[in-house]
Amino acid sequence: MSIALIKKLNEKTPYWLKRPFAKVIRKRLVENNIFKETYALLKMGDGMSSEEKHKWQVEQLKSLLVYAYENTEYYHHIFDEIKLDPNSVENLEILEKIPILDKKTLAESLNSISSANILDYYTVTTGGTCGKPTKVFMEKNAIYKEWAFVYHYWSKFGYDFYKSKLATFRGVDLGEKICEINPLYSEIRLNPFRMNRDNIEAYINRIDKYGADFIYGYPSVIYNFCRLSKEKKISLKGKYKAAFLISENLYQFQRELIQEVLSCKMAMFYGHSERAVFAEEYNNGYKFNSFYGITEFIKSGELIVTGFINMKTPLIRYIVDDEVQLISPSTFSITGHWKSEVLYGKNGERVSMATINFHNDTFENTTGYQLIQSEVGVFVINVTSERKLSMDELNRISQRMNLKVGSGFSCTAKQVDTLELTSRGKYKLLVQNCKNEI
Repeated sequence: MSIALIKKLNEKTPYWLKRPFAKVIRKRLVENNIFKETYALLKMGDGMSSEEKHKWQVEQLKSLLVYAYENTEYYHHIFDEIKLDPNSVENLEILEKIPILDKKTLAESLNSISSANILDYYTVTTGGTCGKPTKVFMEKNAIYKEWAFVYHYWSKFGYDFYKSKLATFRGVDLGEKICEINPLYSEIRLNPFRMNRDNIEAYINRIDKYGADFIYGYPSVIYNFCRLSKEKKISLKGKYKAAFLISENLYQFQRELIQEVLSCKMAMFYGHSERAVFAEEYNNGYKFNSFYGITEFIKSGELIVTGFINMKTPLIRYIVDDEVQLISPSTFSITGHWKSEVLYGKNGERVSMATINFHNDTFENTTGYQLIQSEVGVFVINVTSERKLSMDELNRISQRMNLKVGSGFSCTAKQVDTLELTSRGKYKLLVQNCKNEI
């Protein structure tokens, strides 16, 4: 049974029915052969020299390029055009001959970039630079490899994938519920959209009852969890071994408050839905994991990645939205796509943009969307389309957004001709004019 099917069954099945099988469900992930092989490689990599890792990367790159040439129309054509023989690869510098792949090309040429020989796959979507999600086909084994990288990194902070439990603050829509148990990832999922000063004690009680020993989620949501706990004078010091933060930048004011309230280690990794890059934070800087893929940096600070874990849609020299800056040899800072943008609710709610990055049909008839907030608890979602949208379509967007963010907000959808851009011509999902508080 594939992990995608397990995830779907896990999501649809009520916890009272899953509870007797929690350990069996969990083992489907951590005792999978691909997971175990990848985790063993990473443990071995801990003892490898830089030269040994470099040699491994060259061998892996050669294998990737040969596969892409033989199994995809796009790379076959590109390699012939630039006269690149993938069988002759002897170093990483050969990558410089290959044209950069951007999201526009990926969207337009997805089928020709993808391998027809891998039949067991699923589709993932990622936010686009123009507000339109981009699709990537993902081989089923990629998710096992991904979690091996995550757990290997977390293990450096005491996490044990057989024993540890997570209190997770992500963008899962739980409706009116404040939490649910997810045995696949040994976690209690907390609802970030309902969390406010009136129910923060209920959140903490549920976490305590579950027995979570690690916090996991978006920095802005965990910051809000800590802020509300501090306001209510609830002590959380020493309760958790570490806080694992994902998907957003961590700003200094967030780091300071989280550290003050939780008094535990903090760890962040950087990745994206396309699964072509993985970086781990150490001492306030990121190091890119060389077993996940190859990273290149151009002068403007943009990041170019070549991924090793997904052969269904090989991403070779793929440029991502985020920017990097060198801090010290092999250590970087990363400016994330979401930039910790949040909506402010009337009851103290703070909802991260990462949590409302819709990956369904909510915006299927639009070409882009953007949120504008100028008042606490109120925002407008501007949408663009190639045709005039009906009031029913706009109302559907408003209704779904209001359900997503909860009763602390009121949202209205409006069709516009163009979306706002920054002075540098860049798109932002949220234009935040509400400077009420940080």
